[in-house]
Amino acid sequence: MLMKRVLAKVALAGVLASVLVSGSPVRAAMNDDNEGNRLAGSWDIRITQPDYSPLPFGLDFRILRTVTAEGVIDAYAFPGFGPAGPSPLLVSNSGHGSWKRLPGGRRYSVTVKYFQMDQSAFPFVLNSIGTVTEEITVSQDGDSYTSQFVTQIHSPAGDLLFTNTGGTKATRIK
Repeated sequence: MLMKRVLAKVALAGVLASVLVSGSPVRAAMNDDNEGNRLAGSWDIRITQPDYSPLPFGLDFRILRTVTAEGVIDAYAFPGFGPAGPSPLLVSNSGHGSWKRLPGGRRYSVTVKYFQMDQSAFPFVLNSIGTVTEEITVSQDGDSYTSQFVTQIHSPAGDLLFTNTGGTKATRIK
């Protein structure tokens, strides 16, 4: 009888120890996200040139982005792009995508896809499909980020029409 009690207490102590040890990485991951350098949230983004300098001609291309555990949603405040650059005849719809954390702490990869509609064709025919691939580095305080992106514009049939690159500077919406 005494032996059964001792074995039961040892088994209980072992179970408790394994729960505490396995819980440490979970707490560490939660603490890392709570340090404010996470990507989840809402962002006001300014598109820049790849070196983070302003766009030429006073252009102010902006994106509102929301990042959740399930994905990314973008709202674009600029015209669509054709091979010659911004085109007033093309309208970019909102973008939808996914994200993942990259090794190295505050780095993330985001992929967003969106449609461009041709306003000169009725009833606003699908002109092209944009896919943005972006590498983001969130600031230490988690209230801003910078990124480098590559946008590939494909025809509806899937043919690559052109590629565009740039940078962004983002501020967390609070």
